[in-house]
Amino acid sequence: MLRKHLRLFGISALICGWMMSFVESKSDAAVMTPPFATDTFPSAFEVCLYLQPAYIMQQNEVLVRARGSDFPGTLSTVLREINAFNGALGTDTVNTEFQSMHQAGSVITPGAFQGIPVQFKVGQGTGFRPGLGRSPGQVGENALTPLNGQLDVFPAKSVFDLFIDVWVDVNVDGLVDNGEVLRNFNQALRMENPTLSGFPPKLGDVYVSTGWVGINDPLLGELGAMPNTSRIDLYLVNPDGTNSNFIAAQLDPLNCPDIHTITPEPTSMALFGGLMIVPIWRKLRAGKRTAPV
Repeated sequence: MLRKHLRLFGISALICGWMMSFVESKSDAAVMTPPFATDTFPSAFEVCLYLQPAYIMQQNEVLVRARGSDFPGTLSTVLREINAFNGALGTDTVNTEFQSMHQAGSVITPGAFQGIPVQFKVGQGTGFRPGLGRSPGQVGENALTPLNGQLDVFPAKSVFDLFIDVWVDVNVDGLVDNGEVLRNFNQALRMENPTLSGFPPKLGDVYVSTGWVGINDPLLGELGAMPNTSRIDLYLVNPDGTNSNFIAAQLDPLNCPDIHTITPEPTSMALFGGLMIVPIWRKLRAGKRTAPV
């Protein structure tokens, strides 16, 4: 049970992209070549969060789940190359990058935290704190068709490695406060879809989390990377965007029930799937109970 003077809130984020990569293209995910196309689409998420004992002052970790969709007035945006290159499997391939995603929802776990607002952001320089890194990916054709410099044969393979800011409005004041933002600084959440139906993704396209890729991995953003399957560390973010080195939560990309599939809204053309965890020590909405951050 949670102590009376603490309040935790789980947040989660999921994400996806449509990218396929190959071993031969180590540098391609890092450098995109114009001309570009921009795809925008609605998306939805459901996530699973593991709050760490040291953060919530409990003997055991606490599992929390959250669900949501696009923040009002926003859509998810992905930049992709128009001209394809020859991937390692001999198929047309393009690089992609998440430019922006802003998801909003609430905790759905029954109990003290149910209904607490949660949000997350993806995209270089678009986080709740400065310094959120880029989230690269690739898409490549599955069929061994003659190369024509265009990715026009579907379904295609798609991957995306995501760096995410997660925010839980612990004191329910509508403001992003210190101690309310978490980030996966070193381990990018890998999302995959082996049967992407087109640009932008269509209703029914589903991305699943398959692990994480290290920030220094030369295959970051490429399907050729071998994802690690251990938990992803989520650190508190300082106001200047630097790492506080305090692990507040962890994300298990494989072993949490029901976090690997994302069910789109009826109007969705694409989906995002991911997992994140976030608890916070802060003034509670009642204003009577406090805990240091």
